[in-house]
Amino acid sequence: MKNFSILGYGHIGRVHQQAIEEAENAQLISVIDFNLPEDLSIKGYSTLESFLNEDQETDVVVIATPNGMHREHAIRCLKAGKNVLIEKPIALTVEDTNEILKVAEEKKLRVFTSMQLRFSPVVQYIKNLLDNNSLGKVFMVNINCYWNRNKNYYKLREWHGNQEMDGGVLFTQFSHFVDIMNFWFNEVVCTNAKSFNFTHQEITEFDDSGCVDFIADDAIGHMIYTTSVFNKNFESNITIIAEKGTIKIGDQYLNQMIYSDLKNVCCSNTISTDQKNFHPNAIAEISDALMRHHDSLLDGKYAVNLVQFITDANQLATQNKQEIKTEDYEISHS
Repeated sequence: MKNFSILGYGHIGRVHQQAIEEAENAQLISVIDFNLPEDLSIKGYSTLESFLNEDQETDVVVIATPNGMHREHAIRCLKAGKNVLIEKPIALTVEDTNEILKVAEEKKLRVFTSMQLRFSPVVQYIKNLLDNNSLGKVFMVNINCYWNRNKNYYKLREWHGNQEMDGGVLFTQFSHFVDIMNFWFNEVVCTNAKSFNFTHQEITEFDDSGCVDFIADDAIGHMIYTTSVFNKNFESNITIIAEKGTIKIGDQYLNQMIYSDLKNVCCSNTISTDQKNFHPNAIAEISDALMRHHDSLLDGKYAVNLVQFITDANQLATQNKQEIKTEDYEISHS
């Protein structure tokens, strides 16, 4: 049994609370937040400083604070002798990510990241197909994410929409889909990107939509994403087109097998699951990794490529916008 404490008791902090309570090998012993509820049934700390000064029992601190604060909070907890589970993204820059991992190595502690969709049975089924070369040569991977994040969403969470604290929709909304590419393939590299702002000009400091080209090992990859869909989320899916089959999975939690046409492989319909919340699986995995001292699917080292990919995509999108503006200027003055 490992003891967990949660730093940041907002929406995602409460999701982690439920996950810890559901996991058999973990227990929640405290929460740290400047705005604690009066009916909190466990120990509460109003500041991180008071927690780090007083706590002697916590094995893992769940960092569930705004994205832009992950680096500072993770490093403070690590230096105080606590392992950390960092809500996605681990950090907003590769430099910050590497600094977190370096401090953990120096302190002989563990860093885990909240990439719980790796535990979806559908995602793991495809991982096994790829590892066993059951698909043969993979030609193409396509990701589509058509979501709605309206003005009310950003009003509920003040830091969402702020470039410094949020980092953009690829970090906050769609990083799980990029992570699955890193889970399935050995090398995933962004080669080009464009971004657009259709409906959030007065709401966010970054674009709400885009398209990304990438290479996943030898496969060509394409990702189209948006948070400007009218009214509600409509679609999230990943399609693989390969030498020995075509397979498509979907739902926001990648828990549904949409179709599968594979050579010499019988795909059972029971692979799809109604389970949407894989956070309890992540908590159980982390507790087990600490108790048995083995590697984890959620080890922080796997997050470096994710942050690098999104950083490259954002930089290429900005570069492409600047080039378009320059071309427009030259045309108007020719």
